[in-house]
Amino acid sequence: MKILALSPPIAAAAVLVGSAAWAGVLSAGTPVQVPDNPLAATSATCANLVASQTALGSKNFAGAEVEPMIATDPSNPNHLVAAVQQDRWSDGGSNGLTLTVSNDGGKTWSLAAGQPKFSICEGAVSGDPGYFGRATDPWVSFSKDGSTVYTISDSFNANGPGFGGASSILLSKSTDGGNHWDTPVSAQKDTSYTVLNDKETVTADPTSNSRAYAVWDRLVSPATNANPSAFVHSIAYRGPAMFSSTADGGQTWSAGRVIFDPGSKDQTIGNEIVVEPDGTLIDGFNLILTGGGKSGNASQTFSVALIRSTDHGATWSTPTVVAPIVDAPVTIAGHGVRTGDIIPQFTVDPTSGTLYAAWQDGSFTGTAKVAFSQSTDGGATWSTPIRIDQSPGNVPAFTPAIHVSSDGTVGVSYYDFENATIASPGLTDTLLVHCHAACTDAANWASGGQTRLSTTGSFDMTTAPNAGGFFTGDYEGLSSSGTTFNAASVMAQPVATAGPTDLFSFTAK
Repeated sequence: MKILALSPPIAAAAVLVGSAAWAGVLSAGTPVQVPDNPLAATSATCANLVASQTALGSKNFAGAEVEPMIATDPSNPNHLVAAVQQDRWSDGGSNGLTLTVSNDGGKTWSLAAGQPKFSICEGAVSGDPGYFGRATDPWVSFSKDGSTVYTISDSFNANGPGFGGASSILLSKSTDGGNHWDTPVSAQKDTSYTVLNDKETVTADPTSNSRAYAVWDRLVSPATNANPSAFVHSIAYRGPAMFSSTADGGQTWSAGRVIFDPGSKDQTIGNEIVVEPDGTLIDGFNLILTGGGKSGNASQTFSVALIRSTDHGATWSTPTVVAPIVDAPVTIAGHGVRTGDIIPQFTVDPTSGTLYAAWQDGSFTGTAKVAFSQSTDGGATWSTPIRIDQSPGNVPAFTPAIHVSSDGTVGVSYYDFENATIASPGLTDTLLVHCHAACTDAANWASGGQTRLSTTGSFDMTTAPNAGGFFTGDYEGLSSSGTTFNAASVMAQPVATAGPTDLFSFTAK
């Protein structure tokens, strides 16, 4: 949920960056279509639920997958797990979350034999933690030793006033590599129509085999007559950052608690924890301030920001602002595209501890482009943001994901419209740029060129689900196996063949 024809590759000369010779453009493999798991026909209970929600005016995009995340097993680089929303709804969430597994570096994928029961359509019954009508915002993370995989859901109801009903942050673990998932554990449950838990992530601690952390924002409205679609479009009346943790490998999770509250009519969104080599936790997010005015007024500001903890989340610092975000909405022939425009992404080099952030920003050309900044002092100070996408001219580049491979190469994936035409304005591609060293210099991103991951052809964004705009996700997934980048991205028709959108995995090395 959220508030509110083949181009030739760019030529890359071999240049010297620091002490390392640049390797040029990364080579992309053939995209692999990941199996989907349409849920409506799996049971009469699910079919009836879909029918009742449809009767209330919602539209379900059966067979549509959106908003993927991917993780690589630290103990086995060929072992990957991905999660995605399954059967997206027009006004928030999906029928459930689908987990898939690859044991050959993404060449082939299989559905998890035992999916986590995050929703009624996934098999949750009355009394189960996952007894909710919808689920959203999937995330996955492996423990340090690879023995445990964590996944998380924001499960909720959408059949009442205000925010629609109860919502809960649910976590599940797998100890067989993602093939079977345990009964979810609730870190937070709210039953009020004026409260919604939103945009959660889970991160296993790479310095500990048993610790993991979950963060999210909790939206609080003063009345049930507030805009009922506020969780999709609008700034909430209040939205503190929430936190839960496990120290026993996911057997239990602490009760959710506030770790940062920006105040009335202000909020955080897109909270994501990364862990530095010394164990320091960095919670990065978008800090949204409205200056005490009404939602959407001229005083509203967005900023990439973070807080830090040196004691596994017991206490947290005051916020550090990385940079302002200039929002630049993306459209196709006047129709909105729902992108990751206010969801910054963070990663950390596990060897050096250098922190990296990427986000969608309109400050460079007036259209959406990808901004980048880094910190070498634990997040205290950050480099001046630079533009790193290689999309031509004013072509929008949007919904970036960022990750560091084993040799320290920083990769950033995103979508763009550079192959769109007047006749087909929605043609969209998935792309990757990278930098090996001195990444605060934009020239070192340009010298690496732009790798087109969608090598089998552009997809038409206008065939994607309409959920506050054409929608493939508020974020996409990026991980790595050694020096090979593994991306999880959604593409629509005609590339998608099993539904309006399908999940694909990509490699680049």
